[in-house]
Amino acid sequence: SLIFLSWSFSVIHMVPYFKKHKNYLSTITAPSTIFTQGFATSGLLTEMHQSEIVVPALQSQ
Repeated sequence: SLIFLSWSFSVIHMVPYFKKHKNYLSTITAPSTIFTQGFATSGLLTEMHQSEIVVPALQSQ
């Protein structure tokens, strides 16, 4: 989902560029795209969400 988010930021950034209008939205979307793409591909996300065995809170005897 982070890859999809970064591609969405890229599209938002490119639309004003092709229309040749000065748009200050691109100053926000360009760094957001780079940061999101870097975070999604860094592998840090998989290290943070390692699954563990779920232990039931109440055990019947």
